[in-house]
Amino acid sequence: MEHAQTAQAKPVDEILRVAEKLPPFPDVVQKVMPLLERMAPVEDIEAVIRYDQVIAAKVLALARSPHYTRTQPAKSLKDAIISLGQRALVEVILAACSARFQDHAVQGYDLREGELWEHAVGTAIMADRIAERIGSPERLTAYTAGLLHDIGKIVLNHYVDHYLDRIIETVRTRKQSFLDAERDILGIDHQELGGLIATRWNFPADVVSGIAHHHSPEEADGNRQVAAVVYAANRMVAAMGIGAGVDGFLNPNQDHVFETLGLDGRAIEKLMADVFVALDETKKFLSG
Repeated sequence: MEHAQTAQAKPVDEILRVAEKLPPFPDVVQKVMPLLERMAPVEDIEAVIRYDQVIAAKVLALARSPHYTRTQPAKSLKDAIISLGQRALVEVILAACSARFQDHAVQGYDLREGELWEHAVGTAIMADRIAERIGSPERLTAYTAGLLHDIGKIVLNHYVDHYLDRIIETVRTRKQSFLDAERDILGIDHQELGGLIATRWNFPADVVSGIAHHHSPEEADGNRQVAAVVYAANRMVAAMGIGAGVDGFLNPNQDHVFETLGLDGRAIEKLMADVFVALDETKKFLSG
């Protein structure tokens, strides 16, 4: 009897300990944002970004991409910062930073190397486009939450892989979503864990809420619109075949979320086409 209880024990305590050991999110964003907010000299912003050579290279690559290239391509990091502007600069820094956590294979969710990160970037771009379409002033919040919405999978990967047979069996026999089965078997699901990780990384409350409720926006304590935008973006990018993974095909639709956001079939098709092109361009300068 004691052995049976041990076999059924949920590994949530161990999962939380592993999450606590994740390295901190690079603080270049937290250093740059205050400078942008107080309109600091470009030289001050350049000094912070230059410290991280990977980020500096990505910023230069974006500024030189066809989408931003003007009459004179950016020849220096300073030129790139001026050319991009505040929102694009923060977005490229966030995306480059997140790649350090999300570019590995995630076997538990049936995602090959790079697929989780590609899905994350696609969801971020889609969330930004949806927020723009509905006139939300929180495009950067939606982008950030979209970029990190699946960060909990980094930690849960090993456990989902180990318990996958039980999770799938629970989905089939109890008619549950993959998310519910995760929570039943492991004691925590990837969206809740993602919210805890984002809190530990000191992201704003609306970003945390969007991550922690990207499958259940109606349960968000804070900004439900951001959570709804990330929910819709996640489902649309998965429907495009970008990093859907095993759980992407085992979670039920909630069409009322799309209705609440005013996204009909025509709007969805246009957004998917736009994001497909934007993601392809983004991958070129971020993965180069």
